[in-house]
Amino acid sequence: KTRVRINYAVGAGLFVSVGDGQKLSQQDVDRIKKAMQEIVAADLTLERKRVDIDDAIDFFSADGQEDKVRLLNYRQFSFFDVYRQDDYVDYFYGEMAPSTGYASVFDLQAQKGGLLLLRPSAQDPNKPAKHVSLPRLSGVFSESEEWGNLMHCTVVADLNDMVLSGDVRTLIRVNEALHEKRFAQLADEIVDRGARAILIAGPSSSGKTTSANRLCVQLRVHGKTPILVSLDNYYLNRDLLVPGPDGTIDLEDIATIDVPQFQEDLTRLLRGEEVELPKYDFIHQQRCKTGTKLRIDEHTPLVIEGIHGLNPMLLPETVDKHMIFRLYVSALTTLNLDDHNRVPTTYLRLLRRMVRDNETRGASVERTLSMWDSVRAGEEKWIFPFQEDADAIFNTTLIYEPAVLKKHIFPLLSAVQPESIYYDEARSIVKFLNYFVEANVEDEIPPTSILREFIGGNSFYR
Repeated sequence: KTRVRINYAVGAGLFVSVGDGQKLSQQDVDRIKKAMQEIVAADLTLERKRVDIDDAIDFFSADGQEDKVRLLNYRQFSFFDVYRQDDYVDYFYGEMAPSTGYASVFDLQAQKGGLLLLRPSAQDPNKPAKHVSLPRLSGVFSESEEWGNLMHCTVVADLNDMVLSGDVRTLIRVNEALHEKRFAQLADEIVDRGARAILIAGPSSSGKTTSANRLCVQLRVHGKTPILVSLDNYYLNRDLLVPGPDGTIDLEDIATIDVPQFQEDLTRLLRGEEVELPKYDFIHQQRCKTGTKLRIDEHTPLVIEGIHGLNPMLLPETVDKHMIFRLYVSALTTLNLDDHNRVPTTYLRLLRRMVRDNETRGASVERTLSMWDSVRAGEEKWIFPFQEDADAIFNTTLIYEPAVLKKHIFPLLSAVQPESIYYDEARSIVKFLNYFVEANVEDEIPPTSILREFIGGNSFYR
Protein backbone atom coordinates (compact mmCIF):
# COMPACT_ATOMS: atom_id res chain seq x y z
CA LYS A 1 0.00 0.00 0.00
CA THR A 2 3.04 2.26 -0.19
CA ARG A 3 3.46 4.66 -3.08
CA VAL A 4 6.59 3.91 -5.10
CA ARG A 5 7.79 6.37 -7.73
CA ILE A 6 10.51 5.81 -10.34
CA ASN A 7 12.07 9.28 -10.34
CA TYR A 8 15.11 9.59 -12.59
CA ALA A 9 18.31 7.92 -13.79
CA VAL A 10 21.60 8.67 -12.04
CA GLY A 11 24.47 6.99 -13.82
CA ALA A 12 23.62 3.29 -14.15
CA GLY A 13 20.94 3.47 -11.48
CA LEU A 14 17.34 4.59 -11.11
CA PHE A 15 16.45 6.65 -8.06
CA VAL A 16 13.19 5.36 -6.56
CA SER A 17 11.30 7.30 -3.90
CA VAL A 18 9.18 5.39 -1.39
CA GLY A 19 6.16 6.87 0.35
CA ASP A 20 6.71 10.54 1.09
CA GLY A 21 10.47 10.21 0.87
CA GLN A 22 10.68 8.00 3.95
CA LYS A 23 14.09 6.87 5.12
CA LEU A 24 14.96 3.25 4.40
CA SER A 25 17.80 1.48 6.15
CA GLN A 26 20.07 -0.85 4.19
CA GLN A 27 18.38 -3.67 6.16
CA ASP A 28 14.98 -2.55 4.78
CA VAL A 29 16.43 -2.44 1.28
CA ASP A 30 18.02 -5.88 1.68
CA ARG A 31 14.61 -7.32 2.65
CA ILE A 32 13.05 -5.77 -0.48
CA LYS A 33 15.91 -7.14 -2.58
CA LYS A 34 15.42 -10.63 -1.15
CA ALA A 35 11.71 -10.53 -2.00
CA MET A 36 12.56 -9.37 -5.55
CA GLN A 37 15.07 -12.20 -5.95
CA GLU A 38 12.38 -14.69 -4.91
CA ILE A 39 10.02 -13.27 -7.55
CA VAL A 40 12.79 -13.54 -10.17
CA ALA A 41 13.59 -17.13 -9.16
CA ALA A 42 9.91 -18.09 -9.50
CA ASP A 43 10.07 -16.96 -13.18
CA LEU A 44 6.46 -15.74 -13.05
CA THR A 45 4.74 -15.17 -16.38
CA LEU A 46 3.89 -11.57 -17.27
CA GLU A 47 0.72 -11.78 -19.33
CA ARG A 48 0.02 -8.97 -21.74
CA LYS A 49 -3.67 -8.25 -22.04
CA ARG A 50 -5.66 -5.69 -24.01
CA VAL A 51 -8.53 -4.24 -21.99
CA ASP A 52 -11.21 -1.63 -22.53
CA ILE A 53 -9.95 1.79 -21.45
CA ASP A 54 -12.88 2.27 -19.06
CA ASP A 55 -12.17 -1.09 -17.41
CA ALA A 56 -8.51 -0.09 -16.99
CA ILE A 57 -9.52 3.21 -15.41
CA ASP A 58 -11.94 1.43 -13.05
CA PHE A 59 -9.25 -1.06 -11.99
CA PHE A 60 -6.52 1.50 -11.32
CA SER A 61 -9.00 3.74 -9.54
CA ALA A 62 -10.02 0.88 -7.22
CA ASP A 63 -6.34 0.06 -6.69
CA GLY A 64 -5.59 3.64 -5.62
CA GLN A 65 -3.28 4.38 -8.58
CA GLU A 66 -4.74 7.81 -9.30
CA ASP A 67 -1.65 8.84 -11.30
CA LYS A 68 -2.54 6.20 -13.92
CA VAL A 69 -6.25 7.09 -13.83
CA ARG A 70 -5.49 10.72 -14.62
CA LEU A 71 -3.11 9.78 -17.43
CA LEU A 72 -5.55 7.29 -19.01
CA ASN A 73 -8.27 9.93 -19.08
CA TYR A 74 -6.13 11.63 -21.74
CA ARG A 75 -5.60 8.47 -23.79
CA GLN A 76 -7.03 8.82 -27.30
CA PHE A 77 -7.83 5.13 -27.87
CA SER A 78 -10.63 2.91 -26.56
CA PHE A 79 -8.24 0.15 -25.47
CA PHE A 80 -5.22 -0.16 -23.20
CA ASP A 81 -2.55 -2.87 -22.89
CA VAL A 82 -1.75 -3.96 -19.35
CA TYR A 83 0.52 -6.63 -17.89
CA ARG A 84 -0.89 -9.08 -15.39
CA GLN A 85 0.67 -11.48 -12.91
CA ASP A 86 -2.03 -13.30 -10.96
CA ASP A 87 -4.14 -10.50 -9.41
CA TYR A 88 -1.49 -7.78 -9.85
CA VAL A 89 -1.92 -5.49 -12.88
CA ASP A 90 0.40 -2.72 -14.00
CA TYR A 91 1.57 -0.93 -17.12
CA PHE A 92 5.03 -0.30 -18.48
CA TYR A 93 5.67 2.22 -21.26
CA GLY A 94 7.16 -0.07 -23.89
CA GLU A 95 7.53 -3.82 -24.30
CA MET A 96 8.04 -5.94 -21.20
CA ALA A 97 9.91 -9.22 -20.85
CA PRO A 98 7.71 -12.36 -20.91
CA SER A 99 8.53 -13.37 -17.33
CA THR A 100 10.22 -12.19 -14.14
CA GLY A 101 13.14 -14.56 -14.66
CA TYR A 102 14.60 -12.18 -17.23
CA ALA A 103 15.27 -9.54 -14.55
CA SER A 104 17.88 -11.51 -12.63
CA VAL A 105 20.71 -8.95 -12.76
CA PHE A 106 20.18 -5.95 -10.47
CA ASP A 107 21.15 -4.50 -7.13
CA LEU A 108 19.50 -2.22 -4.58
CA GLN A 109 21.13 0.37 -2.35
CA ALA A 110 19.64 2.60 0.32
CA GLN A 111 19.57 6.29 -0.61
CA LYS A 112 18.32 9.42 1.11
CA GLY A 113 14.58 9.57 0.44
CA GLY A 114 14.35 6.12 -1.12
CA LEU A 115 16.60 3.62 -2.86
CA LEU A 116 18.74 3.15 -5.94
CA LEU A 117 17.94 0.37 -8.40
CA LEU A 118 21.14 -0.56 -10.24
CA ARG A 119 20.73 -2.03 -13.70
CA PRO A 120 23.06 -4.45 -15.51
CA SER A 121 26.54 -3.18 -16.28
CA ALA A 122 27.14 -2.04 -19.86
CA GLN A 123 30.57 -3.73 -19.74
CA ASP A 124 29.35 -7.02 -18.26
CA PRO A 125 25.54 -7.48 -18.45
CA ASN A 126 25.81 -10.53 -16.18
CA LYS A 127 26.69 -8.26 -13.25
CA PRO A 128 24.91 -5.23 -11.81
CA ALA A 129 26.61 -1.91 -12.46
CA LYS A 130 28.69 -0.39 -9.68
CA HIS A 131 27.20 2.69 -8.07
CA VAL A 132 29.27 5.81 -8.71
CA SER A 133 28.40 8.71 -6.45
CA LEU A 134 27.26 11.75 -8.48
CA PRO A 135 26.35 14.34 -5.84
CA ARG A 136 26.20 17.33 -8.21
CA LEU A 137 23.97 15.55 -10.72
CA SER A 138 21.76 14.16 -7.96
CA GLY A 139 21.53 17.64 -6.47
CA VAL A 140 20.29 19.25 -9.68
CA PHE A 141 17.70 16.46 -10.12
CA SER A 142 16.53 17.10 -6.57
CA GLU A 143 16.30 20.84 -7.26
CA SER A 144 14.31 20.17 -10.43
CA GLU A 145 11.86 17.98 -8.52
CA GLU A 146 11.42 20.81 -6.03
CA TRP A 147 10.67 23.14 -8.96
CA GLY A 148 8.09 20.66 -10.27
CA ASN A 149 6.40 20.54 -6.87
CA LEU A 150 6.52 24.33 -6.62
CA MET A 151 4.78 24.62 -10.01
CA HIS A 152 2.34 21.80 -9.14
CA CYS A 153 3.46 19.91 -12.25
CA THR A 154 5.14 16.54 -11.66
CA VAL A 155 3.30 14.20 -14.07
CA VAL A 156 1.98 14.60 -17.61
CA ALA A 157 -1.63 14.80 -16.40
CA ASP A 158 -0.71 17.91 -14.37
CA LEU A 159 0.66 19.57 -17.51
CA ASN A 160 -2.36 18.52 -19.58
CA ASP A 161 -4.75 19.94 -16.98
CA MET A 162 -2.91 23.26 -17.13
CA VAL A 163 -2.97 23.36 -20.93
CA LEU A 164 -6.73 22.81 -21.02
CA SER A 165 -7.46 25.29 -18.21
CA GLY A 166 -5.13 27.97 -19.58
CA ASP A 167 -2.97 27.86 -16.43
CA VAL A 168 -0.06 26.77 -18.64
CA ARG A 169 0.62 30.46 -19.28
CA THR A 170 1.30 31.01 -15.59
CA LEU A 171 3.40 27.83 -15.59
CA ILE A 172 5.53 29.23 -18.43
CA ARG A 173 6.08 32.53 -16.62
CA VAL A 174 7.12 30.83 -13.37
CA ASN A 175 9.33 28.26 -15.12
CA GLU A 176 11.12 30.96 -17.11
CA ALA A 177 11.52 33.05 -13.94
CA LEU A 178 13.14 30.10 -12.17
CA HIS A 179 15.60 29.78 -15.06
CA GLU A 180 16.42 33.48 -14.96
CA LYS A 181 16.92 33.37 -11.21
CA ARG A 182 19.35 30.46 -11.58
CA PHE A 183 21.34 32.26 -14.29
CA ALA A 184 21.57 35.27 -11.96
CA GLN A 185 22.85 33.02 -9.15
CA LEU A 186 25.48 31.53 -11.48
CA ALA A 187 26.64 35.03 -12.44
CA ASP A 188 26.91 35.90 -8.74
CA GLU A 189 29.09 32.82 -8.13
CA ILE A 190 31.34 33.64 -11.10
CA VAL A 191 31.85 37.26 -10.04
CA ASP A 192 32.39 36.35 -6.38
CA ARG A 193 35.12 33.93 -7.41
CA GLY A 194 36.74 36.44 -9.77
CA ALA A 195 36.68 33.90 -12.62
CA ARG A 196 38.01 35.23 -15.93
CA ALA A 197 36.97 32.33 -18.18
CA ILE A 198 33.68 30.41 -18.04
CA LEU A 199 33.73 27.07 -19.85
CA ILE A 200 30.29 25.73 -20.81
CA ALA A 201 29.74 22.16 -21.97
CA GLY A 202 26.81 19.82 -22.40
CA PRO A 203 25.36 17.13 -24.67
CA SER A 204 23.54 17.69 -27.95
CA SER A 205 20.45 19.92 -27.79
CA SER A 206 21.01 20.87 -24.17
CA GLY A 207 20.74 24.60 -24.93
CA LYS A 208 24.42 25.52 -24.54
CA THR A 209 24.34 28.53 -26.86
CA THR A 210 21.29 30.19 -25.31
CA SER A 211 22.62 29.42 -21.83
CA ALA A 212 25.90 31.14 -22.72
CA ASN A 213 24.05 34.21 -24.00
CA ARG A 214 21.77 34.44 -20.98
CA LEU A 215 24.72 34.09 -18.64
CA CYS A 216 26.41 36.96 -20.49
CA VAL A 217 23.36 39.15 -19.86
CA GLN A 218 23.54 38.43 -16.13
CA LEU A 219 27.28 39.15 -16.07
CA ARG A 220 26.55 42.54 -17.63
CA VAL A 221 24.31 43.25 -14.64
CA HIS A 222 27.55 43.06 -12.62
CA GLY A 223 29.24 45.61 -14.88
CA LYS A 224 31.15 43.01 -16.89
CA THR A 225 31.54 43.00 -20.69
CA PRO A 226 31.70 39.25 -21.45
CA ILE A 227 32.86 37.95 -24.81
CA LEU A 228 31.52 34.73 -26.32
CA VAL A 229 34.03 32.28 -27.75
CA SER A 230 33.10 29.06 -29.56
CA LEU A 231 35.40 26.05 -29.32
CA ASP A 232 34.15 25.10 -32.77
CA ASN A 233 36.52 27.73 -34.21
CA TYR A 234 39.42 25.61 -32.94
CA TYR A 235 38.56 22.69 -35.21
CA LEU A 236 41.52 21.42 -37.20
CA ASN A 237 41.30 21.45 -40.98
CA ARG A 238 39.39 18.37 -42.11
CA ASP A 239 42.33 17.10 -44.21
CA LEU A 240 44.46 16.94 -41.05
CA LEU A 241 42.11 14.61 -39.20
CA VAL A 242 43.08 10.95 -38.97
CA PRO A 243 40.31 8.38 -39.65
CA GLY A 244 39.67 5.65 -37.10
CA PRO A 245 40.04 1.89 -37.69
CA ASP A 246 36.65 1.81 -39.47
CA GLY A 247 37.74 4.55 -41.90
CA THR A 248 35.45 7.23 -40.45
CA ILE A 249 36.36 10.40 -38.57
CA ASP A 250 34.88 10.86 -35.11
CA LEU A 251 34.04 14.57 -35.23
CA GLU A 252 33.29 14.60 -31.49
CA ASP A 253 36.77 13.38 -30.55
CA ILE A 254 38.84 16.02 -28.75
CA ALA A 255 41.59 15.19 -31.28
CA THR A 256 39.59 17.26 -33.81
CA ILE A 257 40.31 20.35 -31.68
CA ASP A 258 43.60 22.27 -31.85
CA VAL A 259 44.17 21.94 -28.11
CA PRO A 260 47.73 23.41 -28.04
CA GLN A 261 46.50 26.51 -29.88
CA PHE A 262 43.57 26.94 -27.48
CA GLN A 263 45.83 26.54 -24.45
CA GLU A 264 48.29 29.13 -25.78
CA ASP A 265 45.53 31.62 -26.66
CA LEU A 266 43.83 31.26 -23.26
CA THR A 267 47.14 31.68 -21.40
CA ARG A 268 48.06 34.82 -23.34
CA LEU A 269 44.59 36.35 -23.04
CA LEU A 270 44.57 35.90 -19.28
CA ARG A 271 47.99 37.61 -19.19
CA GLY A 272 46.46 40.63 -20.94
CA GLU A 273 48.13 40.04 -24.32
CA GLU A 274 46.46 40.54 -27.69
CA VAL A 275 45.54 37.32 -29.46
CA GLU A 276 44.12 36.57 -32.91
CA LEU A 277 41.43 33.95 -32.32
CA PRO A 278 40.91 31.47 -35.17
CA LYS A 279 37.73 31.35 -37.25
CA TYR A 280 36.57 28.06 -38.79
CA ASP A 281 34.84 27.89 -42.17
CA PHE A 282 32.36 25.00 -41.90
CA ILE A 283 31.50 25.12 -45.60
CA HIS A 284 35.10 24.52 -46.72
CA GLN A 285 35.96 22.65 -43.49
CA GLN A 286 39.10 24.60 -42.81
CA ARG A 287 40.42 27.62 -40.91
CA CYS A 288 39.97 31.08 -42.37
CA LYS A 289 43.17 32.97 -43.21
CA THR A 290 42.38 35.68 -40.71
CA GLY A 291 40.66 35.48 -37.34
CA THR A 292 39.46 37.92 -34.69
CA LYS A 293 41.92 40.01 -32.68
CA LEU A 294 41.12 40.23 -28.99
CA ARG A 295 42.54 41.63 -25.76
CA ILE A 296 40.75 41.34 -22.41
CA ASP A 297 41.06 42.66 -18.88
CA GLU A 298 39.55 41.74 -15.49
CA HIS A 299 36.21 43.28 -16.55
CA THR A 300 36.02 41.14 -19.71
CA PRO A 301 35.33 37.50 -18.86
CA LEU A 302 35.48 34.93 -21.63
CA VAL A 303 32.40 32.72 -21.99
CA ILE A 304 33.66 29.68 -23.93
CA GLU A 305 31.10 27.20 -25.24
CA GLY A 306 31.70 23.75 -26.73
CA ILE A 307 31.18 20.05 -26.07
CA HIS A 308 34.73 19.64 -24.72
CA GLY A 309 34.50 22.56 -22.31
CA LEU A 310 34.88 20.34 -19.23
CA ASN A 311 37.64 18.11 -20.59
CA PRO A 312 40.74 18.64 -18.39
CA MET A 313 42.97 18.23 -21.48
CA LEU A 314 41.74 21.63 -22.63
CA LEU A 315 43.25 23.64 -19.78
CA PRO A 316 46.95 24.55 -19.70
CA GLU A 317 48.73 23.42 -16.55
CA THR A 318 50.06 26.93 -15.90
CA VAL A 319 46.63 28.56 -15.68
CA ASP A 320 45.32 29.34 -12.19
CA LYS A 321 42.27 27.05 -11.94
CA HIS A 322 40.64 29.59 -9.62
CA MET A 323 40.27 31.84 -12.67
CA ILE A 324 38.21 29.17 -14.47
CA PHE A 325 34.53 28.45 -13.84
CA ARG A 326 33.15 25.28 -15.45
CA LEU A 327 29.42 24.96 -16.13
CA TYR A 328 27.66 21.81 -17.30
CA VAL A 329 24.23 22.23 -18.90
CA SER A 330 21.81 19.48 -19.84
CA ALA A 331 18.11 18.81 -20.24
CA LEU A 332 17.27 16.65 -17.20
CA THR A 333 13.52 16.22 -17.18
CA THR A 334 11.82 15.05 -13.99
CA LEU A 335 8.31 15.04 -15.47
CA ASN A 336 6.85 11.51 -15.31
CA LEU A 337 4.12 9.84 -17.33
CA ASP A 338 2.98 8.33 -14.03
CA ASP A 339 4.61 6.98 -10.86
CA HIS A 340 6.08 3.91 -12.56
CA ASN A 341 6.94 5.38 -15.96
CA ARG A 342 9.51 8.14 -16.18
CA VAL A 343 10.33 10.22 -19.25
CA PRO A 344 13.98 9.50 -20.22
CA THR A 345 16.08 12.68 -20.43
CA THR A 346 17.38 11.70 -23.87
CA TYR A 347 13.80 11.76 -25.22
CA LEU A 348 13.48 15.49 -24.62
CA ARG A 349 16.86 16.25 -26.21
CA LEU A 350 15.94 14.13 -29.23
CA LEU A 351 12.65 16.02 -29.64
CA ARG A 352 14.50 19.32 -29.43
CA ARG A 353 17.06 18.25 -32.00
CA MET A 354 14.50 16.89 -34.47
CA VAL A 355 12.58 20.16 -34.33
CA ARG A 356 15.69 22.33 -34.68
CA ASP A 357 17.22 20.22 -37.46
CA ASN A 358 14.01 20.55 -39.42
CA GLU A 359 13.41 24.24 -38.67
CA THR A 360 16.95 25.49 -39.30
CA ARG A 361 18.55 22.88 -41.58
CA GLY A 362 15.60 21.38 -43.42
CA ALA A 363 16.63 17.94 -42.15
CA SER A 364 14.04 15.17 -41.97
CA VAL A 365 13.23 13.23 -38.82
CA GLU A 366 14.89 10.21 -40.41
CA ARG A 367 18.10 12.17 -40.98
CA THR A 368 18.24 13.17 -37.30
CA LEU A 369 17.46 9.63 -36.13
CA SER A 370 20.22 8.25 -38.40
CA MET A 371 22.81 10.35 -36.53
CA TRP A 372 21.46 9.96 -33.00
CA ASP A 373 23.26 6.73 -32.03
CA SER A 374 26.58 8.26 -33.05
CA VAL A 375 25.81 11.46 -31.16
CA ARG A 376 24.89 9.49 -28.03
CA ALA A 377 28.09 7.41 -28.27
CA GLY A 378 30.14 10.60 -28.46
CA GLU A 379 28.40 12.00 -25.38
CA GLU A 380 29.13 8.87 -23.36
CA LYS A 381 32.80 9.12 -24.27
CA TRP A 382 33.54 12.83 -24.32
CA ILE A 383 30.94 14.65 -22.19
CA PHE A 384 29.30 12.59 -19.44
CA PRO A 385 32.57 11.43 -17.78
CA PHE A 386 33.37 15.04 -16.86
CA GLN A 387 29.93 16.33 -15.79
CA GLU A 388 30.59 15.84 -12.08
CA ASP A 389 33.80 17.92 -12.33
CA ALA A 390 31.81 21.06 -13.15
CA ASP A 391 31.61 23.89 -10.65
CA ALA A 392 27.87 24.00 -11.30
CA ILE A 393 25.22 22.07 -13.25
CA PHE A 394 22.26 23.84 -14.80
CA ASN A 395 19.13 21.95 -15.88
CA THR A 396 17.84 23.59 -19.07
CA THR A 397 14.59 21.60 -19.13
CA LEU A 398 11.37 23.60 -19.20
CA ILE A 399 8.61 21.49 -17.74
CA TYR A 400 6.06 22.77 -20.26
CA GLU A 401 8.10 22.20 -23.42
CA PRO A 402 6.81 18.76 -24.57
CA ALA A 403 3.34 20.31 -25.01
CA VAL A 404 4.87 23.01 -27.23
CA LEU A 405 7.28 20.77 -29.14
CA LYS A 406 4.41 18.42 -30.03
CA LYS A 407 2.95 20.93 -32.49
CA HIS A 408 6.27 21.14 -34.33
CA ILE A 409 7.29 17.48 -34.37
CA PHE A 410 4.03 15.54 -34.58
CA PRO A 411 3.37 16.18 -38.31
CA LEU A 412 6.98 15.30 -39.17
CA LEU A 413 6.85 12.00 -37.27
CA SER A 414 3.45 11.13 -38.74
CA ALA A 415 4.90 11.56 -42.23
CA VAL A 416 7.45 8.74 -41.75
CA GLN A 417 6.30 5.85 -43.95
CA PRO A 418 6.11 2.15 -42.91
CA GLU A 419 8.86 1.20 -45.37
CA SER A 420 11.34 3.48 -43.56
CA ILE A 421 13.90 1.75 -41.31
CA TYR A 422 13.08 4.47 -38.74
CA TYR A 423 9.32 3.85 -38.81
CA ASP A 424 9.22 1.92 -35.51
CA GLU A 425 11.26 4.60 -33.74
CA ALA A 426 9.03 7.34 -35.12
CA ARG A 427 5.87 5.50 -34.04
CA SER A 428 7.29 4.97 -30.55
CA ILE A 429 7.80 8.73 -30.20
CA VAL A 430 4.29 9.37 -31.57
CA LYS A 431 2.91 6.98 -28.95
CA PHE A 432 4.75 8.91 -26.26
CA LEU A 433 3.51 12.29 -27.53
CA ASN A 434 -0.09 11.02 -27.67
CA TYR A 435 -0.19 11.39 -23.89
CA PHE A 436 0.43 15.15 -24.14
CA VAL A 437 -2.15 17.81 -24.93
CA GLU A 438 -0.74 20.26 -27.48
CA ALA A 439 -0.25 23.82 -26.24
CA ASN A 440 -0.54 26.72 -28.67
CA VAL A 441 1.04 29.33 -26.42
CA GLU A 442 4.15 30.45 -28.28
CA ASP A 443 3.16 34.09 -27.80
CA GLU A 444 3.84 33.50 -24.08
CA ILE A 445 7.37 32.12 -24.54
CA PRO A 446 10.06 34.83 -24.09
CA PRO A 447 12.42 35.46 -27.04
CA THR A 448 15.38 34.60 -24.78
CA SER A 449 13.90 31.26 -23.65
CA ILE A 450 16.07 28.18 -24.10
CA LEU A 451 13.14 26.62 -25.96
CA ARG A 452 13.46 29.37 -28.60
CA GLU A 453 16.81 27.85 -29.61
CA PHE A 454 14.84 24.93 -31.03
CA ILE A 455 11.45 26.28 -32.17
CA GLY A 456 12.79 29.58 -33.52
CA GLY A 457 12.29 33.20 -32.55
CA ASN A 458 15.39 33.45 -30.34
CA SER A 459 16.38 37.12 -30.07
CA PHE A 460 20.04 36.25 -29.46
CA TYR A 461 20.37 35.12 -33.09
CA ARG A 462 18.82 38.15 -34.80
